[in-house]
Amino acid sequence: MHPSKYEHKLERAAKIGLWALLVLPLYVSGSMLFPFITGKNFMFRIVVELVAILWVGLMLVSPEYRPRLTRLVKISTIFVFIVFLADLFGPNPYRSFFSNYERMEGFMMIGHLWLYFMMLASIMKAKKDWLIFFHATLAVSAIVSVIALLQKFGLQVSQQGGFRVDATIGNPAYLAAYLLFHIWLGAIFLERFWKHMWLRATYAALVIFEIVIVYFTATRGAVIALILGMLFILACSVWDWRRMFPERKKYPVWAAVLLGVVVVVPVIFWQLRHTSIVKLSPVLPRFASISLTDNTTQARFSIWRMSFRGAMARPILGWGQENYYLVFQKYYDPRLYAQEPWFDRSHDIILDWLVHTGFLGLIAYLSLFGTAVWGIILAMRRHAISRWEGVVLGTAFLAYFIQNLLVFDNLNTYLLFFGLLAYADYTGETAGHEYAEGRHKSVPERTAYVVIAALFAVWIPIVYMINIKPMLEAKALIRALLVRSAHAPLGIVQDAFAQALAYHTFGDTEVREQIANVARAVPGASGVSGEEQKQFVEFAVDEMRKQISGSAPDVKHMVFLSSIMDRSAALDSALPREAEAIMRTAIQIAPTKQILYFELAQVYLVESKPDDAIAALRTAIALDTSYEQAAVDLMIVGGLAKRADAVHEGGALVHIDTMDEDVVNRVANAYQQINDFSGAEIAFRRLVQMNPGHAQYHATLAALLAQNHKNQEAIHEAEEAARLDPGFVPESDRFIRSLGGKP
Repeated sequence: MHPSKYEHKLERAAKIGLWALLVLPLYVSGSMLFPFITGKNFMFRIVVELVAILWVGLMLVSPEYRPRLTRLVKISTIFVFIVFLADLFGPNPYRSFFSNYERMEGFMMIGHLWLYFMMLASIMKAKKDWLIFFHATLAVSAIVSVIALLQKFGLQVSQQGGFRVDATIGNPAYLAAYLLFHIWLGAIFLERFWKHMWLRATYAALVIFEIVIVYFTATRGAVIALILGMLFILACSVWDWRRMFPERKKYPVWAAVLLGVVVVVPVIFWQLRHTSIVKLSPVLPRFASISLTDNTTQARFSIWRMSFRGAMARPILGWGQENYYLVFQKYYDPRLYAQEPWFDRSHDIILDWLVHTGFLGLIAYLSLFGTAVWGIILAMRRHAISRWEGVVLGTAFLAYFIQNLLVFDNLNTYLLFFGLLAYADYTGETAGHEYAEGRHKSVPERTAYVVIAALFAVWIPIVYMINIKPMLEAKALIRALLVRSAHAPLGIVQDAFAQALAYHTFGDTEVREQIANVARAVPGASGVSGEEQKQFVEFAVDEMRKQISGSAPDVKHMVFLSSIMDRSAALDSALPREAEAIMRTAIQIAPTKQILYFELAQVYLVESKPDDAIAALRTAIALDTSYEQAAVDLMIVGGLAKRADAVHEGGALVHIDTMDEDVVNRVANAYQQINDFSGAEIAFRRLVQMNPGHAQYHATLAALLAQNHKNQEAIHEAEEAARLDPGFVPESDRFIRSLGGKP
């Protein structure tokens, strides 16, 4: 039965909506925080919801558009249901469902991706549909790659900065993962349209171009996945050439040669990794630094161990999405002190899903890959796709999985992953199957349109609540930050932040974090009255109290609040006492996180409890004695408290030869405060070595040398200070005469 005019219009509109989603990687929303994340995700959700309304209409008028219970449909539905349960019963369901501006994931993401997959699998019924789908995303990837190339030549600014490109994706690793999919798609169409010279040249050029851009991202995991994927495809080609290319029997030698090149080149590179040829390149040293013993790799191992411990604490359904922060703070490894202070992911897709959804969710997630590959195998067996296409499709899933062992997903890669899942479902079980007329009932088209209109009317307030309001809050937050950067009066800044919070969405967390950042700089700010300072601090403290009041607080926010309070003691003397209680609670939640002890020590200093501050810092040091910052802080506090034992204890753990100038200066001052002239002398010798043109360093070193009865050296340093700065001449002359020397 041919579709009616109304059905055809609905189908066309739904397909256009699905194809339009592939343009999102190009969209950057400069009016919202995290411009490479928020705009793309909000638009994805809105378009998916609109297309879903059209899909309901299609399902009503024709059974052809109703989902078939294929293997992938069943597995994906089970997976999403498990994720829903994990998020619902996790410690922080609100965060699990709505996520935050930085990630824009949670169940809102997974639920919409499932809808996206189901609509692709139900609406894209013809090969022509998939040709348009894949060529649309290939065209977008080409534009993205051109933008990356412009960044490489300095004609566009990279968000990441430095030599790594990120295009409109905003992150080199995300860009590399996104392009990997398109490299495999290009390889599929290169073979499919091999007979057409201009198409062959176009696809080959695109594949090579995007491989080059992946190289420019300097993303090690993606490059490893690319090489392994190429090896797999070439090995299959050499092994099974006649069935993969039955019309081109004379090329196996060239395939074997290419396979050899892909094997040999990485080996040669590894042998040359310490040579100047490699070191002169801005990109190659990143690949040459791959090691199981380097700091980055060891940090990943530590994070993975923490993640596994957390997963074992809730092995069935995990902690819920976006709740990794709870695992991170509870099982924190003190050896991670040199890494970024707050992690919200394991940086490994297996551990991420294990932590978020337990073993049930992980098994369901891995089953998506297994079921997709099985569908591809079935499609090859019944010749629905060529062996080359099947091998490359399988490689796409394999490479995607490999690179995700070192990173995590985002919308740009999810679009392609769920799109390929739907295509695997189409080739494996849907293509060629017809619905028997009369098996399923349909409704009159007029009824379908009434339902569509009703759904649209219901959707409008829903989309406002779950999408438009958070978008407006994100825009309001940007306006508040612009007001602050324009040095507007503090009252106006407060009003701008209050306007953002008035939307009451999941964006409140980010708004409050930004308020805290501003509030920490308010106490003692010049040009701001005491009353204005107090008013803004009260506003910030009140909002951060709300932020930590839930059942699953983030200790990061507790640190933010405490730091506002200890800096605002002059405005409200009761705040430090509350800050102390907050930090003690935070330490109970995350007892191995050193930064909490640093903040507690700061609170104790404000409360004039230096001995308690020293005890807190000693606890931090005991967690990992190699953390020199903790030892330096102990020395500083020991100096302020005139506690020689604390200064010497910290001094035994520091290595001033590896410290920067400011830190060495602090160490030197700590020694001076307890009249340890020998320790201060060593520190100032290092300062003079680091900055020989600094006259004051020479003058101070001269005084210390005199205290240590090293008169000749003292005279020499005094003369050097006078030479560098004539202003020191009178003082230097008096000093030299006091030591019995001649001016």
